[in-house]
Amino acid sequence: MKKCGVCNKREAVVAYNHIVDDVKQTLLLCHQCASEKNIKVLVVPAAQAKEAPVLVKEIKIELAKLAGAEGDGEVRCPTCAMSYEEFKKIGRLGCPHCYDAFASQLERLLKRIHGDNRHRGKGPLEAAQSTGAGDELERLREELAQAVAEEAFEEAAQLRDRIRVLEGK
Repeated sequence: MKKCGVCNKREAVVAYNHIVDDVKQTLLLCHQCASEKNIKVLVVPAAQAKEAPVLVKEIKIELAKLAGAEGDGEVRCPTCAMSYEEFKKIGRLGCPHCYDAFASQLERLLKRIHGDNRHRGKGPLEAAQSTGAGDELERLREELAQAVAEEAFEEAAQLRDRIRVLEGK
């Protein structure tokens, strides 16, 4: 059992990594000290927690499933010339421009692995509070587009009104 690096009394349950003068430092904190420093602690039930090797294995499995999909191997990054086939074998992109070159394939891959293609995980409390309205606006806009596509016009009108109220704030 490791002790909290701040109070030295309670068991450390959070490893907080931060960089000071280009040096990565890890601070072990208990729940109380983490909350005092406004570090949001995400508690994941042990049954849902996945170790890194398990996640890597899932990614490799998903990459293998995509092997013959839609001629993905033909797509190449214009900057580093890496093909999507090479990415699937290696598991790493060649350069920052690969994200644009393989955007549609990566979107499918992320949705299969994580259930979404947008990160909605941990972050500082201040950032979570300040972006809450923006996230809700985006979600409402997506729901509005879906309601219109399904021709659910009454629901679409209600969503439109809620969007207008949030935009007015």
